Formats: sequence, C-alpha cells, structure tokens
Amino acid sequence: MFRTSILLAVFFLVGITFSFRVTQGIDEAQRAVVKAYEVGAKEKAPYLYSKTRGYKEIASILASEADDVGSKVFAIRTMNHASKAISASFSGKEELTPIESPPKPRDEEKMATFQLIDLSSITSRIEFLRGNRAIKCSPKELGRAEAFYDALVYELKKEEPNSALILKFYNEVSAESRIAESKLKVAMENELECYTGKRKVFTPPPEEKPKEEVKEEKPKKEPKLVEEPLKITARIHFDFDKYNIRREYIPILNEVVKTLKSNEFVKVRIEGYTDIIGTKEYNDRLALKRAESVKRYLVEHGVPEDKIEIVGFGKERFIASNEDRIGRLTNRRVEFIVIKLQEN
Repeated sequence: MFRTSILLAVFFLVGITFSFRVTQGIDEAQRAVVKAYEVGAKEKAPYLYSKTRGYKEIASILASEADDVGSKVFAIRTMNHASKAISASFSGKEELTPIESPPKPRDEEKMATFQLIDLSSITSRIEFLRGNRAIKCSPKELGRAEAFYDALVYELKKEEPNSALILKFYNEVSAESRIAESKLKVAMENELECYTGKRKVFTPPPEEKPKEEVKEEKPKKEPKLVEEPLKITARIHFDFDKYNIRREYIPILNEVVKTLKSNEFVKVRIEGYTDIIGTKEYNDRLALKRAESVKRYLVEHGVPEDKIEIVGFGKERFIASNEDRIGRLTNRRVEFIVIKLQEN
C-alpha cells in the first residue's frame, strides 16, 4: 500500500513538469483532489487534504481573474499537496508544509495596504497555530488558513495587487485561523489528547439499573422555517456607487445557483448593503438594486423566482470601518441567508 502511495505521488509530481493551459491545470488539480479523497485523505490526512482543496479553490479564483501564471502556480501546489496527502494517508504521518514568507512593501501605498489588513497579526496567529499542534487539534481550519495565507502573500507581492482579491483572501485567512485558534485554545486549557499527545484514562461510574419509565406520546410539531448562513462563501462586494456584479464573483454566484437548484426545500434571502457615503434614501435604493441584480442573475441561471426574497438595508449593519477604502469596500456587499424547512 505504501509503495502504491509513493507511485501515485511520483505520478502527480512528474505530471506537473509539463506545460499546460490554465483550464487543463485546473482539471488536473481537481482530479488530484478526487484521487486524494478516494484513498481516504479527508479523514486520514485532514490538514493536507484541506490545504489541497484550498489551493484548488485559489487556482480557480485566479483563473477567473485571468491570472494565468497564478492559476498555474496554485494548480501545481494542489497536485503537490494531493500527493503528500495520499502518502500521509498510507504512512499515517502527517507533517506541516512550508508557507510563504510575508512580503516587504516597496512603497508607501503598499505599506498602507498591509497596515489596513493587519498582515503581521495574521502571520503571528498562523505561526502560533503551527507551533502549538494545531495540525492535530484543528487540522482542517489550519490547512485552509495556510492555503489562503499563501494566496494573500502571492497577491500582495504583485506589482499591481488586486484589492478585491486581497480582501477576499484576507477574510478567508482571518476567519479560518480564528476558528483554528479557538479550537486549539480549548484543547490547551483542557489538556486534550490532541494537544498533550497523551490519552486520558476515564473510569466510568458503576452502572445502575434503569428505572422503568412511562413513555408519553409527544404531540407532533409542525415543521417551521429556520434561517442559517449559506454553507458556501457567498458574500460579494461592489464598486463605489455601482450595483453591477463584478466578474470575480461569478463563480460564487454559480455555487449559490447549484445550492438552490439542488435543494428543493431551500429558499434564500438576498440582503443588500452600502457603505456610509451618501444620503440614507439614496443608499436604501442602491442597496436594493444590488440585491435585485444578484436575484436577476440567479433567476437567469435557472433558480425559481419564488425561492428568492430580497431586501436592502443601506447605511446600516456595517461589518468594517468606513474610515478607509478597504473597509468601505467590505461594507458594499450582498449577503445570503438561507431559509429552509426544518423539522423541530
């Protein structure tokens, strides 16, 4: 079995040495992810498998931005980490892989961008996780955080970084690393096995004979509608004073289309927002137009209109500061809330 894993790893690494078009690279990367899944890497090597999937997602994002070089780079990383995940699945040994070194800003504009996204704080958190057995206590979140950290560093090192991509990658790293840190700290405080490496011995109390209980028939409850966040990364952002959908968010909307079309009893509420600039009346209209443009896209791609609700909130419910351009871009958004039928 282990010899087979080595052969598979070699196959992937040899394959990436050949020149290929971006679409071919993404297809190969997807096949690598599938191969890793088929040998059980999702459970046996969760850190490497999660990082592999993160790289593949990044390759697709960069391809949608017409960044051929970046897409190829991350497609290659996908296949490389898939081979590592396959090997780890057979050997039972999963190890940390390197991450990119943070870039050094070359001018004042880039320095301002780095300060706005607090790169040093993210870097410190990633290093803390890597140095304190997060690979055992929160492997999936660590793997994904590292993949998007590499994507963030890659984008920041460009001569002309894409601010929307920087924002997207930064938000992904921040969210995943915080979850990983939270799980790790729980493990540290409670001296869990994943952190200490030692299994706690638990002595169960003596069994007691269960008392006979009279079972009462509970009245059946009517199913109700409940709301929950959409299970995919669905937030999208808009240019100042615009409500047209930016091309980079089309892959996200396509995933929303798939989710709604494949789940019969799921509906969605689309919520539009603006930044703080402008009057309340104008921003209320603009927020609604943003929600309407997203609804129009979903309907045009086959989602029944009666499965979609829209609302515009305008100048309220900010999720970032309005003091800088990145914060205002963050606030200019559309979010999705799933409304589904669920039994009590």
